[in-house]
Amino acid sequence: MKTVLINRSIKWANRLALALCFCLSPLQTVAQEGASDEWRQSFHLYLLGPTIEGTSGIGPADADVDVDAGDVFDMLEGAFLGMYSAEKNGWGVFADIVYMDLESDFEAAQGAVTGEFGNKQLTAAVSATRRLNANWQVLAGGMYTDVKLSLDTSGPASGQHLRRSESWVDPFVGARFDSPMGERWSFTSFGYLGGFGVGSDLMWSLNAGVGYHFSERNAVTLLYRYIDYDYEDGEGRDRFRFDIAEHGPALGWRFSF
Repeated sequence: MKTVLINRSIKWANRLALALCFCLSPLQTVAQEGASDEWRQSFHLYLLGPTIEGTSGIGPADADVDVDAGDVFDMLEGAFLGMYSAEKNGWGVFADIVYMDLESDFEAAQGAVTGEFGNKQLTAAVSATRRLNANWQVLAGGMYTDVKLSLDTSGPASGQHLRRSESWVDPFVGARFDSPMGERWSFTSFGYLGGFGVGSDLMWSLNAGVGYHFSERNAVTLLYRYIDYDYEDGEGRDRFRFDIAEHGPALGWRFSF
């Protein structure tokens, strides 16, 4: 089954690469419209209110996951969410980093068993960018994902202290679009398509929102972010599954220089 998914992913990657090549040819003459011979950089920090849903599994057992934004904030122990971009002469880099440390107390068997569940997740996407015109950029890079799960229980029976971590890298391609909307407002969006059986069977992300520029360098942003993983590796007790979607609104601040 996984071989079939990999073959399909490779076919889609080839088609996408051909499409990008086809689009790039006529746009080379206008690629410098949005280019500058000086470095243009920006930092973007934000707070995300995510809903997390899907299926995760360790060994032979799978569990449905459905956590809304309110529950996530109750579980949150620490987080860092930010983006960085830099560009010169039409070429640049784009980085998108999300780190969340979640912990939750639970009880089962009418309170006979209590414990604590932990989930630490880091995703770091880094890509090279090429500007096509004043509004469009294409992206190509890799996303590193690291997930650490922990389970500590106590009760009449002996307690359990389980730890499991998994990390992988998803190659991806994508695009960014930015456009002003009057003097103060702007629209921005970007998306990835990756995995292709190298890391995840498939990983994709779509993000879109608006910014209000209260000065030349500073803007308040409101985005909606969506990322979906379809990852599975190992067999038997070593099996690890992470078929999870994370999505929600993000309020942030962007500083450009």
